[in-house]
Amino acid sequence: MASRPSFGMGIECITAFAPPNVVTNNMIAERLLEELGVVNKRLEDAGQPLIMGKATDLFRTSDRWIRRYIGFSERRFGAEDVSTNDLAYFAAKLLMDRVGIAADEIDGVIFRTVTPSYLASPPDAIVLQHRLGIPVLDGVLPRELICDDGSLACSSWVAGLRLVYGLISSGQARYVLLIGADKMSTLINWQDRTFACVLADAGTATLCAAVPVEDDWFDPSYFWSWADGSRADLITTPAGGTARPIQSEADLVEYLNCLSMNGPGVKDLFVPFMSKPAIQAALRKAKLSLDEIDLVTLHEANPAQLNGPIVKAWQGQGFQGSVISADGRFGNTTTASIPLALALHPELLEVGKRFGWFSFGGGPSASFAFGQIKHPIVVATDVEPEA
Repeated sequence: MASRPSFGMGIECITAFAPPNVVTNNMIAERLLEELGVVNKRLEDAGQPLIMGKATDLFRTSDRWIRRYIGFSERRFGAEDVSTNDLAYFAAKLLMDRVGIAADEIDGVIFRTVTPSYLASPPDAIVLQHRLGIPVLDGVLPRELICDDGSLACSSWVAGLRLVYGLISSGQARYVLLIGADKMSTLINWQDRTFACVLADAGTATLCAAVPVEDDWFDPSYFWSWADGSRADLITTPAGGTARPIQSEADLVEYLNCLSMNGPGVKDLFVPFMSKPAIQAALRKAKLSLDEIDLVTLHEANPAQLNGPIVKAWQGQGFQGSVISADGRFGNTTTASIPLALALHPELLEVGKRFGWFSFGGGPSASFAFGQIKHPIVVATDVEPEA
């Protein structure tokens, strides 16, 4: 029996696109107050008590409050006619142009998002395959093409990277395009500043490639995942799925089809969990220690309340490297956040550096990946704001 092929995997290119429309913290504050006026007008027309006093806190914020308690200075929202697939396409087209890969060299598109362009079908990966001109024929026969849509909330991109590693290391694909794209502005509940201050839009594309085993950036032991559905109610979308379909216009008016989060509960779970037991379990599996990691990139969920305390705890356990982030300028872009941060800082992605990419979020869930840069990465961004 012939032995199965075995390969390593490297990252050839990372690109990122962010919509040009900059939304400042002051603009978020103004939008929330507008919503308060709309809600009170509706209550007044119905002869019901208005939202007054302390109850208005969920509609009130400021640039100072967001910078201090969230850590974002601004974010980007895509135009109404821009879909998640558009965000992905802009990033993927930039990647193909920059790295010079032909469409017929790409063996698969792995698309990770929590805001699919279409509710049930067609899948975003297949829509993008067609838009990029990735061929479906090899001569007269159908060409094998691996396309996959998936979501693990904010853990999706690293979880997708693990899947791609399995495809490439087993010899099933040579070049795979890993997409992380989300239009999170469509999920904002404008009656709750918790997520209104945070969510934003971006698209990213990462070209993963087969390399000789001795040049492998990763290892099967370098991936670690976690989930605990017993606390699924920490981050939810109350209505809009088959568990709770939209039943009336009131469901939409009350944003039940948008995200809802127990902020204190998320902090109480993830800060201690990521700070010690999760990182220790992942490092033990990888046979690494924190003082060996040169670069870390966390999903940029909440820089002030989550990311900052977690990194500080790691520094207390020996981490002395650099933190790569989007610097609070692009908000929480969910599946795009880690590759967006990497694309923004090519100067830190030096050959020989050992890295850790860490995502965590809804489910609750977490996905970790360690690796070492073995060859230069081509990096490009299209993130310039409107003039």
